[in-house]
Order: sequence, then C-alpha cells, then structure tokens
Amino acid sequence: MEPATTELSVSIVEHTAFAVSDRAGDILPGSYHGYFVADTRFLSRFVLRVGGKRLDPLASGGDDEPGARAFYLANRRLPAARASTITVFRDRSIGDHLSERIRLISYNMEPLTVEVGIEVASDFADIFEVRGRRSLARHVVAHHRPRAIRFGYDHEGYRRTTTVAFDRPMRSADGRAVVDARLEHGRPWELTVRVEPTVAHRPGSPPPRPPRRVHPGRVHEWQAGLPQIHTTDGRLTRAWRRAVRDMASLLLTAPARSFIPAAGLPWFLAIFGRDSAITAMQSMILGPTIPLGTLRQLAAFQGRHAEAWREEEPGKIPHEVRSGELATLGSIPFGRYYGSVDATPLYLMLFAEVVRKSGWLDAARGHPAPPSLAAVLPHAESALGWIEKRADPDGLVWYGPARRGGIKNQAWKDSGDSMRFADGSIASVPIAAVEVQGYVVRARRGMAGVFDALGRADEAAAQREAADRLAAVIDSRFWMAAEGTYALGLDAGRRQIDGVASNAGHLIWADAIPPERAASVSARLMAPDMFTGWGIRTLSSRNPGYNPVGYHTGSVWPHDTSLIAIGMARAGLHDTAQTLFDVLIDAADANAAGRLPELFAGFDRTATPDLVPYPTACAPQAWATGAIFAAGAVIDAIPAEERLPQWRSLSVDSVEGGWSAP
Repeated sequence: MEPATTELSVSIVEHTAFAVSDRAGDILPGSYHGYFVADTRFLSRFVLRVGGKRLDPLASGGDDEPGARAFYLANRRLPAARASTITVFRDRSIGDHLSERIRLISYNMEPLTVEVGIEVASDFADIFEVRGRRSLARHVVAHHRPRAIRFGYDHEGYRRTTTVAFDRPMRSADGRAVVDARLEHGRPWELTVRVEPTVAHRPGSPPPRPPRRVHPGRVHEWQAGLPQIHTTDGRLTRAWRRAVRDMASLLLTAPARSFIPAAGLPWFLAIFGRDSAITAMQSMILGPTIPLGTLRQLAAFQGRHAEAWREEEPGKIPHEVRSGELATLGSIPFGRYYGSVDATPLYLMLFAEVVRKSGWLDAARGHPAPPSLAAVLPHAESALGWIEKRADPDGLVWYGPARRGGIKNQAWKDSGDSMRFADGSIASVPIAAVEVQGYVVRARRGMAGVFDALGRADEAAAQREAADRLAAVIDSRFWMAAEGTYALGLDAGRRQIDGVASNAGHLIWADAIPPERAASVSARLMAPDMFTGWGIRTLSSRNPGYNPVGYHTGSVWPHDTSLIAIGMARAGLHDTAQTLFDVLIDAADANAAGRLPELFAGFDRTATPDLVPYPTACAPQAWATGAIFAAGAVIDAIPAEERLPQWRSLSVDSVEGGWSAP
C-alpha cells in the first residue's frame, strides 16, 4: 500500500513535476517526500537549518500562482537569538527545475551571525518504489563544489543527475552545504537554490520517453479563455476557481502535442486512459481543448499488436503510460500498459460526445467529418474493432485473469477486493463488470450516430442492434429485483456478483437502462446504507465486506458520485442529482485545500459530521476536479425554477470561440 498522504504535508504540482514536503518546506528522507520529474525522485532530502536547528512552520501559501508555494517560518532558540526573532521565507517554484529563494530577516536589536545549512540528497527512486511496490539498491555518486552539489546515477545506460546550485559560495561535504549569514536588524539576507534534473541514456540502451513538457504560455492562454461561473453560492465559486487551477497544473502534452489531464498527485502524475477519458467528459463545459487533446493523446498510445507482457491488443486504449526507470528498462510493464477493459469503450464515449458537441451530427448526412475529428476517426473505429473482437456471443466484455504482476480487476474499481458478493466474499476473475457493459452500450450507440453522419447506414444499424441486445442482456442477467438495482457483475459461472454497490449508477450515466430502472437504481443508491451525506458509497454498509476506509469497499469517490448525478439529471431526476452535487460541493468546502480529493472515508455524515480523509488519496486528482465542472454544467442545464434555491441565478459563460471542432 502507498505511504499515507494525510500527514501535514504540502504539495506543489506543475504538469510533469511535483514536490511534496512538510509544512516547513523540508523534504524529509524515509518518506514519500521529494521533488519528482517524470516518475523519478530527483531530490529525496532538502532540509533547511538555521544555527544547526530546523525551523518552526508558521504558515504556507502563495499557491494562487501555478507551481508555486511560499513557506513562512521562524527560528528556534539559538545561543545568539531568542526563538521567533528570525523570520525565514522560502519561496519555491517548480517546473523543469526547482527554484527556491530563501530570505532571512532578523528582528534582534544587535547584528548577529548564524550558520545557514542545507542538507540535500537524491536517491533517484522510481515512483513505484516510493509507493512501496519495488526496491532497488543504487550507487549514487556525489560531487561537491563551492556553488553546487551534483548527484549522479547510471544503470544499464539509464542516466540521471541532480545538480543543486547555490548563488553564494558554500562549504559543503556529505550532502550538506553551509554558509555564515550576517544578519542586521530588519535587513533581508538571501540565498537562491536551483535544483536541475537531467535525463540521458547511452547509445544502444532504451531511450527515455519524450519529455512531457507543457509550455506555460499555452496553459495561461487556455485558462484565459475558460468560461466563468456566476453564482451566489460561495462554496461553488471557490471550488470552481480551485478546480481551474488544479486542472491547469495536471495538464500534460507529448507525444501528440495536445493537452491531456494526468490522473493525480502524487502517485498518478501520468496518462491513465480511463481517468483522462472520464475527466474530459466531465469537463466538456470548458470547451474542446481537453476532450480533443485526450482523444489525440490516447490515440498515440493505442494498441497496435498483441503483446501479453503489456496486455496490449490491437485497438485497445492504454490503461497507464509511465516513464520512470523501472518502466523504461522493462522491469515492469507500465511504460505502456493496457490492463483495463473500460478505457476503450470510454474512449468511444468521449469521441461520440465530442462529435455531438461539434455540431457535425446536425449537418447533412454524408458530409465529411471536420479535420480534427477525421484524424481521430480511424482510432475510434479501431477501438470499436477491439470491442467486437472481445465481446462474447451475448455482447458482454469480460476481463481476467491478468498476466502475473498485472492488475486483477480491470475496471475502475481495480483493487483486488472490490468485487464482493452479498455475503462479503470476493469474486474471482474472469468478471463481466456491470458498468463496463453500460459503457459498451453507450459507445455502440454513439458510433451508430457517427456512421449515420458518414452515410454508412448498414454499420449504424448494426451498432444500434448490438447495443440494444446488450442492454437487454444487462437487464435480464444483472437485475436484482429484491434490491431494486443491478449486480456488480457476473463471475466465471455467470452468477451474479450480488453485492450492492455504486457501479449500477454508471448505467444511468450511460443511458443503458430503461427509465423505470433508472428511477429504482437512483432510489436504492440514496438509501442510508449507500448515501453518506457526503456522496455515494462504493459498497453498501450492509455488506459484511464493508469498510468505510476501504479503497473500493465503502469509501466515497467524488467522480463516481458525479457520474451518477450526471446520469440522474439526464433521466430527469433533477432533485436527486442536485442533492448529490450539493453534498460534493460541501465536501470540497470542508477540505482544507478547498478541493475534492480522489476519495474520502464513507462514514455517515450524521454520526461523523467531519469529512474524514482516506490515508493515501491523491489531491489534486483529475476526475475529482472534473466533478466540479460537471456540477456547474448540470446545474446550468436545469431550468431555473427546478433548481435548489442557492442556484436559481447560476449561469456559466459560453465557451470562448464556441465548441465546433476545427
């Protein structure tokens, strides 16, 4: 299990790089702290001392600027100075390097000299090692110079270096650099530190993946064109602003030079097919940049041939794309890994949504697609071909068993214990997860509309027929009349995995079930064993396997609740949809950072009024961030007279430049 992230830590993220420290700005060894770039920890220790002592944190802030943070500190008692008579400021920013300006101001009456010390180290750990999945022994070489300390590591042609440079001459040894600072009352003393990571490889060794850099100017231009939300609900205004900043910080590019959101900080700052596709659909109100970019980027990694090691298959959309040492050298398959069955239909759902929003479907039949959509169309057809090949005679898409070391449960609840029978026992693979079937239904119907627009009537009819057959199978095989909802899935013996869970709500989002079933599932999910007052639990509290702090066995995932709420709104269940978005916005407001985390504990809000964090949750996290944009979009689309009082006057600006695809 990953190290806990609920300690008093401070994170900064800027696209491909992130830094995690304690509240004093110190990166402490032996923890998940560090400065990371491209799945590698380039700085594993960065501790500031004054007079040989660490500093006391007063506050941190400055995160209105992307990739920046300010730490406000005070000294501990020293022989020459009482405690809290020296104020220390650490202004940190990250990008393709880390920069920190350290300022000391003394408020002692007399001048004094103190030793300023900086302790640094680099272990070059792969993110999978930091997560506790693997561990390698490395020989790291350090070189000390008056103005820099350089760490280097070379393994099988895989080269990494970290250079820590100072703008003053320092005395350094054993990863510690010191300088004497002469402090006069009220006069700032400054030191600038720059941490430069570099990546290289020897000829003949596996090359590193192209850098996933994002030009800040492009991000600022994107942000400047985003629609604004107008509402008297201060909670939603704050959450929207935070979501815009978080989404901007998570954007990646390369190889397709288009924006795609990374999954989340700290464990998943990488491309994830499922997460990116869902986030793009949640964020359609922001315009075409992220949805089109996501389609292009995932197309660049789409499976081209069969390879068991990566679980790659022609047409399959990747689960995960990594660039650290273990992935680059092939020690793990996650350099380009395909162990999910839902990413591919979700890709098609996104494509169909983009096509619909573009206005192309409203044009005369037989007209060619706009260039941006025409470029993606072959990839969408290849993804559809994968579904055709993988579907069984009933149209069901199954997963498992995975290769050794791969992911067991290859739908969104991908932990090993997520698929539960009503008696709490864990289902074995292969499994046909219920929500995946719903995605396939919507994907097929979406592609039918595309084929209609292309004048390919026979193919359109075939897709509609296949979708309708699968929808009938879902209703006949997965429906649990006694519970008024659908089973989690079917096991190898085609038995219902009859635990009551949130998965059935995704069928409403996918428009894969009849209206009366949607109303029944909605009512079941709002029952006390499923609805916590903060969102919908992943698993019923009546299930013997329930754990409110279980990853997928009782926690609340904001993206999960948001997709269900979107579906409810589509089904005309406006009151229930608004209730769900209202409590999610409450959760964002209750979070110290003003954002929705990846997930939180599933305790009942009445009995436990505080929002209890999940110990290893990512924040910011893309599809949790997308839930806020989805809330704005859904509420804006509901007639004013049907809205909750706090949203009667809510409006969201139109997208600058419109939504038509170029």
